[in-house]
This record gives sequence, C-alpha cells and structure tokens, in this order.
Amino acid sequence: MAKPVRRRLRKFLPWALGLFGGGIALAFIIAYSGIYNIAASAGHPAWLEWFLQLGKERSVIFNSRSVDPPKLDIAELVPLGAAHFQGTCATCHGVPGQPVNPVFEHMLPSPPDLQKHAPHWTREQLFWIARHGIQFTGMPAWSGKDRDDEVWAVAAFLEALPSMTKADYHRHASGNSETQGYSAKQFISEGRPRLDLTACSRCHDTADAPPTSLHIPRLGGQGEAYLIRALQDYRDDSRQSGFMEPVADDLDDEQIERLAAYYASLTPFPHKRARPSSPEARELGRQLAEQGDRERKIPACLSCHGVKRRTDYPRLAGQSEQYIKQQLQILRRGGRDQTPHGAMMSVVAKRLTEQQVEAAASFFASQPPQAEHSRLDKWGAASQP
Repeated sequence: MAKPVRRRLRKFLPWALGLFGGGIALAFIIAYSGIYNIAASAGHPAWLEWFLQLGKERSVIFNSRSVDPPKLDIAELVPLGAAHFQGTCATCHGVPGQPVNPVFEHMLPSPPDLQKHAPHWTREQLFWIARHGIQFTGMPAWSGKDRDDEVWAVAAFLEALPSMTKADYHRHASGNSETQGYSAKQFISEGRPRLDLTACSRCHDTADAPPTSLHIPRLGGQGEAYLIRALQDYRDDSRQSGFMEPVADDLDDEQIERLAAYYASLTPFPHKRARPSSPEARELGRQLAEQGDRERKIPACLSCHGVKRRTDYPRLAGQSEQYIKQQLQILRRGGRDQTPHGAMMSVVAKRLTEQQVEAAASFFASQPPQAEHSRLDKWGAASQP
C-alpha cells in the first residue's frame, strides 16, 4: 500500500514544483511589466482587499498572543494617551468632532476611524498595533524603544475612545492648555492650530494646575541645567520616549533654554494625591533617602537628589509615587543606559529590591516640592517661554 502512495507522490511532485515555479514567474512578469496599477486612486480588487484584511487581522491576533497586559490605571492613563493621540495620530484617524484629514482619507488603505474600529480589537491587540505598527499601511512602530509603559497609555485611551463625546475628548486631549481666539489677520498669516498641539501644558503642570496624570512629572521648580539636559537627550534620541521625542525634535537650543528657564521659575503646584502608602513604607524610604543601604551598595538618594544636589540632577521631592516607580523600573531594565547619567543611575536602580522601589517612591511623593529659582534676566519674563 505504501509503495503505490509513494509512486503517486513522485508523479505529483514535479507538477507541484512546476506550478509553484510558474506562479513565481508569472508574479515576476506582472511586476516587471508594470501592468498592475498601484495607484492609490485605483483601489484594490475585492479579492485582494479581502486577502490583505484577513492577513492583517490574523497576524495581529497571532502575534499579540504573547502580550501580558499589566493592571491599568485607566483614569490616570487616558489623559496621557489622549494628549499624544491628538498630537500625532488624530490627523490621520480623526477624533470626535474632528473628521479624518481629507489628504489622509485618500490613503490606501484609508486610516480607520478608531472611535468605530477600536472595539474590534482586544486590549492586547491594541497595544501590539500601537507598539509595532503595521506594514504597508502607514502605521509606524512606537518611536520610544522599550517604553511599553507609554504604549499602554495609548491602549487605555483607545479603549475609552468609543464612548467619548466631543467634550470628553477635548478635555482629555487639551489637558492644561488653553485654546485661544484668533483674529482674521492671525488666521490668514499663521493658521489656527487644533488644541495647541505643541503646548507643553497639554500634559505638564502650569502655575495654576498640576500635571494631567500621576504618570507625568512635575516640571515646575526643577533646575534649568537638568531640564536642558533632559530635553537635549530626548532630541538626540539618547533618552527614549515616544511622547517626548517628537516634541523635543522640533526644538532648537534657544527654545530649550527658554523652556528650561520658564519651568525652573515656576513655584511647584501641589500634585493631586493618590492613595497614601503605609507609614512603614515611608519610613523605609526615608532611611534609603538619607542613609542608603550599605549592604546593597546603594548610596543615599538625597546625596544626589536633595537640596544640595548638582543642578543637572532632578529633584524628586513632590513627584508622584507612580512616576518615580515607573522611572526606577525603566532604569532597572536598562532603558536609560544610552546617556552617562542614565547609565550611572541604572547601576543603582538595579540594586534596589521591589520593596525599596516602592518605599523610595512613597517617601519622595510624601515630601513637599522645593522650587529652583531660575535666572530670568537672560530671557525676560518667565511667563513667556
């Protein structure tokens, strides 16, 4: 019985190889001849559209199986994801009250309206798409290497987007920024930006308001030297952030210095408080901040991040617990090893236990922020960055 089967297979194999080779040759001839119209205006034949859509969906489903979603703090992540979406994604995908830009609407494939299409995907699949992008669609991969924490903020926003009204979206996406009235002359010569897309206050603190999320650092009162260094690191792609890199990339040296002087001059606005940690955790954090841990070769945090620190080191007092923990975890993973300061801090962060990370974040979050007084005579009034 086995021999007749093998004989049939030997007869069939040359035909199968011939058909396969012929198919490849035919595809090459069609491509080389140019007879297939690749114009976006021509669209896809129905069978090709079905095939591509099937391939995309099955690929996302298959490749996102390994994604392990963390427990998301939706209320704190949605404003962060919304502000980024408005600045980088809304032009293509549209938002409530703002349809897709007509130019991008004629892409092939056309970017989907995510208020309608986001429910089609699971949380894991939304994360995978935002993290890795999709070939041949114009959807890019995330620009901040190893910053999955940022991608989860976008995923949290996309989950909330389908139920948002225009007012809801505007509140989240604009953050602390203020939409301005524009005269006809300004509109003619300058245009009118939507929701002040490049405004730092979409996410960060102002003289009258805290950051829009506990996952965002307070900049008011930080040192000029530190703020200049941070913005330059983002601009040079040596500090990774899919949120900050696109913003910093548009800044020249003078603008960076002006922004640093402005934020250094602000009196820190009280951060909204999350649920307080236990007294035991804060006490362990105090010991770590003041004394360090000799056994684990951890120096006292305040030796670098206290009042008498170097001016190009950040102040941690008054930052939110969530933000400090997030940054320590990034440092422990080696996500900031590309700069000398980040590499040095990574060594310390990797020596911390999980309990010490929690304790240090709890202690510094419980401390009142201290302002760094900036030299304003170089740039004039601090209220005009």
